[in-house]
Amino acid sequence: MNGCHDGIGDAPRHPPAHPLTKRESNPRLLKDFRAWARPEGDAATARHAGRVFTVELTGHDYDVEVSTDYNSRAEAAEFAAAFVEWWDADDGPAVARNLVILDARDHRLATKRL
Repeated sequence: MNGCHDGIGDAPRHPPAHPLTKRESNPRLLKDFRAWARPEGDAATARHAGRVFTVELTGHDYDVEVSTDYNSRAEAAEFAAAFVEWWDADDGPAVARNLVILDARDHRLATKRL
């Protein structure tokens, strides 16, 4: 598990040598986030999200990745703060560990613990 954690952190020490995860699109999370953002005044921020993925780390742990049209780490960090504010921590039987904000080419811009 340390390899996975190191691989998403800002300074990877021992990233895995091969894919250890299963990445699936989760449009329901995007829809729910946008529905929350409108009345909260974050609708403009939510419009920058294009796709949301859940990435299985282990049987009960996963990360959430959001693909955006941002190219700035500062903008991605602001987006991450709004997403984390919305996240209700009701993960069901699994536990969401990290939020990863990606640019349009799926390069990591920001990572935040959930």
